[in-house]
Amino acid sequence: MQNSLHRNTMKKILVLVNPKARQGHLVEEEITAWLKENGYEVLDHKSTPKRPMTEVIDDFAKESPIVLVSGGDGSVREALPALIRHNLPLLLIPSGTANNLARTLNIPTNTKDALELLKTGQIHVVDTGIVNGIPFMNVVGLGLSTQVNRVVQADLKRWLGVFAFILTAIKVLLRMTPFWVQLEFDGKTHNAFSWQVSICNGRNYGNGLVIHKDASLEDATLHGLSTETKKWWHSFILIPALITGKFKHENDVTSFSGQTIQLRTKRTMHVDVDGDVRTTTPLKIRVLPRSLRIFIPVESNQT
Repeated sequence: MQNSLHRNTMKKILVLVNPKARQGHLVEEEITAWLKENGYEVLDHKSTPKRPMTEVIDDFAKESPIVLVSGGDGSVREALPALIRHNLPLLLIPSGTANNLARTLNIPTNTKDALELLKTGQIHVVDTGIVNGIPFMNVVGLGLSTQVNRVVQADLKRWLGVFAFILTAIKVLLRMTPFWVQLEFDGKTHNAFSWQVSICNGRNYGNGLVIHKDASLEDATLHGLSTETKKWWHSFILIPALITGKFKHENDVTSFSGQTIQLRTKRTMHVDVDGDVRTTTPLKIRVLPRSLRIFIPVESNQT
């Protein structure tokens, strides 16, 4: 559902930039200059630097600002609890590695084009998810993705972007073994040995992979995929299907969906949430329907 903008009353902007991003300070200067030139009031929170995004948003919530986040999916996840708590609209300036939320909603990756959404865009209401009490926007994953996120070098990630993850994934796969997992969803139970389990809110995860061709940020449903190939190198054969979300053979993957999903493993495993390792198994995951307001292009319908 789309809400019309009340531009006369939505002129205060809280700017939050990922401090770890390449040339983050230059991006912030560009954003601030554009906002001031276009008549927006930029709220100042620089007196207490390096505070968590949620604390900054909590402090300024009474001002009812638009919250501008410049970063990737992890930055959105960091701000998400406060955005949901105060029902504040999000303007996303994509500057991360994967930018799956931006991809799903057709948000421009060019900074100035994304800023123009304040003038030409609309506020859209979308679903989020919560895992073990942690709100998330895109994906909860364990297995290959978590091991890669734990060992990928920060410098490599900063300079090579997605290629850093690809190189690290190949190294990890060479020494990885599948793990036992039990999934409960919509009254069903599934046991398997898996290389990777991904549970998504929305359509895109990883570097633009598609969890299910019909998945949406508006369907109040979580969609999951368990990769259960017999040999590790079979995973590379599945890449075309992972990109499109259309699988010709079901032997190597299990697709599942539900409003609530529970997951157990025999041994405690680390779990990544929107690209950052944040919790461990067992998992209790549920969708939070219509819980986030976000600026998108008027013509966007890929939710």
